[in-house]
Amino acid sequence: MGESLRHTPLTAWHADHGARMVPFAGFSMPVQYEAGIQAEVKIVREEAALFDLCHMGRLVLRGPDRVRAADHVLSQNVEEKVPLGAIRYALICAPDGGVIDDVLVYKEADAIHVVINASGRITDPAHFREHIGAFDVELEDVSDEQTMIAIQGPKAKDVLPAVCDVDLSTLKYYRFARAHLHNGVEVMVSRTGYTGEDGFELFFDVDHAVTIWNALVEAGAKPCGLGARDVCRTEAGMPLYGHEMNREISPLEAGLEFGMDLKKDFIGADALRNQREEGVARSLVGLSVEGRRVPREGCTVMNQGETVGIVTSGTFSPTLNRPIAMALVRSDLAREGVSLDVELRAGKTIPATTEGMPFYSRKRKKKAPGA
Repeated sequence: MGESLRHTPLTAWHADHGARMVPFAGFSMPVQYEAGIQAEVKIVREEAALFDLCHMGRLVLRGPDRVRAADHVLSQNVEEKVPLGAIRYALICAPDGGVIDDVLVYKEADAIHVVINASGRITDPAHFREHIGAFDVELEDVSDEQTMIAIQGPKAKDVLPAVCDVDLSTLKYYRFARAHLHNGVEVMVSRTGYTGEDGFELFFDVDHAVTIWNALVEAGAKPCGLGARDVCRTEAGMPLYGHEMNREISPLEAGLEFGMDLKKDFIGADALRNQREEGVARSLVGLSVEGRRVPREGCTVMNQGETVGIVTSGTFSPTLNRPIAMALVRSDLAREGVSLDVELRAGKTIPATTEGMPFYSRKRKKKAPGA
């Protein structure tokens, strides 16, 4: 008998409201509600979508050496390049430069907060503890004590004030602040977005999860599942751990150098500096394809009959009304406008063309190549 799935504080709510539940990283999570994934993508792009992110992990570093410890484990320069109240993308790397996880780092006066992927809830804390023993720092895993809810979409800023007293005029993109929920409970509010839209994340005591979720629904936010979230992040050209990067795909191959400071020392930095000097053999690109057939993860990418890469993520974009994909291809082909082929199954290929990412941006609407 397989291991039973874990539940978030909102799992019962999802099931009671028509969500289709699926296993995801050891949790039972809603992949979609009755309206379906395409309708939920439209909600993200035009309204305010509500996502349960309690399956993700939250770690807190405290103590005199919290910044030094974070800088030892994380690729980002927390001491010099993360101001107080700011959030930055970072990577946890293995000594060989492979990616153990990608994370968001929150820096405040007395703590460093690290939001990790659900797949890293066991491995990431263990990795930290293995490597911070020489520092005067305490690591606390608050994943089970804390609710994490996201509101995403152009109307998210209109919904949030119904449950929270945060001052949105001062909460800029990739910043966070302390505030209070309408019931007096303290909340940490961040302004980021894994969907390509403006949005917010709320972090607060787990006992209030259902109450605040219901209040957000009453205020106009519409619950959406992981299916819409995955489509939206692909449209926005955002990488997903286990797809665009992993232990075998380095940050440089995945185009994630913005999340690293290779001038400082951290676990994996030496290997990555060497890799940057030598150059990478493959690079991440966007792909557009002809017709309606969708290249899926694992499909082979070919050039004149030769295998030159592999699809890492693929979906049909309701926003753009066409299939899109991300792929790791030979670096000399990783430029916009290159004609390739994707093998959907043995002997069956479709034409593809490399294109820049993101496929979709809320600040500039992209059309199909050649349109």
